[in-house]
Amino acid sequence: LGPTTGTAMIELLALPGWQTAPTTLDAWVVQLETHGGPVVVTRESTGASWLEIGTLRLRGYAMVAGRDVEAINFELAQADPTPATRAVNAAAEALGWEVHLDDDDDMEDDKEV
Repeated sequence: LGPTTGTAMIELLALPGWQTAPTTLDAWVVQLETHGGPVVVTRESTGASWLEIGTLRLRGYAMVAGRDVEAINFELAQADPTPATRAVNAAAEALGWEVHLDDDDDMEDDKEV
């Protein structure tokens, strides 16, 4: 899912909240499908998988330890990222996770969206 002409890539970093129970990849898939649509999972290795919702031009690189997701770096490539942002935020909230804007140019790494 590369950026389309005139579209900036937005990245969101999802991390488990304080004292959040371990979360499986399957739990993330269920929540993303509930809030965003069908999810395609592509396992890259034993410790990483891609989650994609094509209709939202959203994909997430999930870092996995055993059965549990440790973090997901989401890439939003849609001209209007609002629907994808809402889906990520709603899924994360349902799972007790936090979502932060991952902006390399910004010195403030703790911005929640």
